[in-house]
Amino acid sequence: MGAELVVISPHFDDAVLSVGAYIAGRVAAGERVRVLTVYTSGPPVERLSGRRRVFGDYATRCAEDDRALAILGASADRIGLRERLFRDPLPRSGLAVFRVPPRADDLTELPAVLRVVTEVLGDPDTRVLAPLGIGGHHDHVEVAVAAMRAAADPSVRGRLSFYEDFNALSELCRRRHPVSVTAPLRWRDAPSLASPLAGMLVEAMALVSRGAAASTLAGQDPEDARWVWRSVPVGDTEAAKLRAIAEYRTQLPALGGGKRVVAMVRRAHRRRGGEILWRLASGFQGTVPPCG
Repeated sequence: MGAELVVISPHFDDAVLSVGAYIAGRVAAGERVRVLTVYTSGPPVERLSGRRRVFGDYATRCAEDDRALAILGASADRIGLRERLFRDPLPRSGLAVFRVPPRADDLTELPAVLRVVTEVLGDPDTRVLAPLGIGGHHDHVEVAVAAMRAAADPSVRGRLSFYEDFNALSELCRRRHPVSVTAPLRWRDAPSLASPLAGMLVEAMALVSRGAAASTLAGQDPEDARWVWRSVPVGDTEAAKLRAIAEYRTQLPALGGGKRVVAMVRRAHRRRGGEILWRLASGFQGTVPPCG
């Protein structure tokens, strides 16, 4: 089959929002890219109302994702797990998705996600790009912990990298994550400054999130592991990323609106030199820790 890059996306829009330009660039370079979305199922949409209906209309969201990935030239794959918003016990408010339990064993879908990540890495020609879990969203942390635990195996570590989640547009979110805080960026360069309204929404995520970071739950904090980062210039692929982002019409209002999101993303590219990727150079080694 040849070399393949698998980008793990917690929800339908996360990979494109975070590393859409990198995806387009790898496709242009001749690499096969597959976006593997984790949480893609929920209760029947007719049972939902308000914002939950918007988030839970997976038929519409899937179609949006298909169009976005087609713009980038990537293929789509979906695992079909339920996101925290629709798991029992159902959270009383949307803010509950920013509550992370103190123990990895309390991340109920972690074993399933870890199995998938391990299976994907079983192909020696496959590279994996996973979220770092910046922002403290339960689902992002769950996926990040799975990928970091998979990195406990030194034989696959060189094929596993991490991207900064969309909430990393908030420098406050970045500085509250044990890994990204080791590479702080200037406050005056914060992407959130591109749009006061949307910027406030992004920065607020750092204030509402509670619980342990993914690297802490995985035993891969910088005190125990060596992380290195690089910024990948976006170049001409920025335009494709922005067109792809525009396809997520149902989700953009919750992020402040399409124009505001584009303004923040553009500022991030300019002030940060592109899209930031991380790699675990050394850290916990041995058998993948049990979970579940």
